[in-house]
Amino acid sequence: MVHLRVVPDDRRDRNRERRRREFLDAAGRVIDRDGLDGVTIKAIADDLDCAVGTVYRYFASKADLIDALAGEAMARLAASYRTAAATWDDVLAGEDLDEASRVLVDLQAWSAFWASAAVVYADEYALAMTAIEQLTDVPAALLDEAAALDVIEPATGADRALRWVAALRGVLGLDRAVAHARALTMDLLTGWGADRADVEIAAGAVDTLAAHGPMAPQVP
Repeated sequence: MVHLRVVPDDRRDRNRERRRREFLDAAGRVIDRDGLDGVTIKAIADDLDCAVGTVYRYFASKADLIDALAGEAMARLAASYRTAAATWDDVLAGEDLDEASRVLVDLQAWSAFWASAAVVYADEYALAMTAIEQLTDVPAALLDEAAALDVIEPATGADRALRWVAALRGVLGLDRAVAHARALTMDLLTGWGADRADVEIAAGAVDTLAAHGPMAPQVP
């Protein structure tokens, strides 16, 4: 009698995750070669010299594959943002910033991070923008904090954040993208009720941050 050997669930899970990783790595190579538009199930299969059906065992559709890539891209961008933000308290220690001023700095620094990330992490940025609604947690929290401190007029931070991210997506595709992103953010904050002079002072503090180190540092 042939006795079937039961493969432990954790081993099956590890093997499946390893295989998924191979497909995602292949997708990364396709993006490097052909851009995001070049990512197809067939392109992944061709890169790994396997059958198209094999890829479909791990990703139900191209959209499923793109969602997985976008999740990894957002995780890397979030890690870069956390790395940059962790240095900001020390850099700004010598600045005369009260709580209201600091939230204006953080809002504009977040915008500056994305302007930098669009260049430093071009592929990750493009992937993250396919799931734009998932990018609003940080700006929404900062906008809610600014409203609570009466820095801007009360409103739902999530709604404003979605419009802000969508607007940034547009200007970051233009020439002089960093300058446009900066002007857009300053204009939005002023339009939402912030004092223009305070916004400009905070912008100067963001210049200090940018001079100290990259706004979107490289992370593993």
